[in-house]
Amino acid sequence: MSESESTILIVDDSQLNVTLLDAILRPAGYRTLKALSGQEGRRLAQQHQPAMILLDITMPGEDGFTTCRILKSDPRTADIPVIFISALTGAESKVSGFSTGAVDYITKPFERTEVLARVALHLQMRERFVAAVQKQHQILDKLKRAQHGMLVKPEDMPEATFAVCYRAVHSVGGDFYDVCTTKDDCYAYFVADVSGHDLETSFNTSAIKALFQQSAGVDSLPEEVLRAINRGVIPLFYCSGMHMTACLVHLDRRLATVTLVNAGHLPVIHLSVDGTVELIEAEGDILGVFDELVLHPITKNVRRGDRLFIYTDGLVELHGESLNRKDGIDTLSSLCHETAALPLREAITAICSRICDAGSMPADDIILLGVEV
Repeated sequence: MSESESTILIVDDSQLNVTLLDAILRPAGYRTLKALSGQEGRRLAQQHQPAMILLDITMPGEDGFTTCRILKSDPRTADIPVIFISALTGAESKVSGFSTGAVDYITKPFERTEVLARVALHLQMRERFVAAVQKQHQILDKLKRAQHGMLVKPEDMPEATFAVCYRAVHSVGGDFYDVCTTKDDCYAYFVADVSGHDLETSFNTSAIKALFQQSAGVDSLPEEVLRAINRGVIPLFYCSGMHMTACLVHLDRRLATVTLVNAGHLPVIHLSVDGTVELIEAEGDILGVFDELVLHPITKNVRRGDRLFIYTDGLVELHGESLNRKDGIDTLSSLCHETAALPLREAITAICSRICDAGSMPADDIILLGVEV
């Protein structure tokens, strides 16, 4: 940001002080906005998004401390640096100012060189901050594209007859899913929720995918697949204290059976072709914590046309709602039943839209993976 493009908002109830600061800033190439009260200053800040605000402390009605606190609590103005201008020089007033979010002080009477030096310093710092944020966003966007790119799509495996809704609240998500063929007419569906949503989490999901693909081979028992993944993630999670819940469903179409192994994850919803809804609950330890896992696989008979729904907790723990997890699972089960007449992909889309787009925005990543037998 060049000086000629920088706009400084001056907020002071004294017209003389506003005029003096304007006379210092304009010849140096800055544009100025002027306000004689905190309320007017906040309005101008929201409207024009200045590069900096020079804010008087001692003003009638809303003083500078109050104005600064309100500015910093508003996402539209929170990142604009505020420099207090005041005749108060005591440590107590400076501490109060910094506690409200100000970055510096300029004392009255104004010294031209001091004003310009402090303004230039903090504009440079803001420019570097904005550049760093933009670079971080670019990196996260690349990671997000890479993370989405490694997720298998239904059209890539039409024989597996699945549909999925994946939404990451953050740029990179902690939820993960994968699907693979184990042998003729046998498929493994894997859904996991890794704690955290940072860069480390995104790197770990690629390793988890590799572990799943390597271990879910021909004749591999579902519980042994999770044990193999657990052995692989323990070194990854050890230093960070991370962990992972997971659910693995193995569908054998020849025998018309599903085997479910659950590692601290949510129950699978089984929608029978006759309309009956059942929760398949299996107990098991979370992954990445214990060297020896305790798992209790469940095998059930299924019929052609049955549907299985695997999901993560972001879909059933609704932000801003009074619903607890049990209520959320009940709601999801009802929606699975209500959309039974729709093709699977349309049903998955309709369910997620009902939950996520009706004012109940999830506070966490979500996955809803549906399988049709």
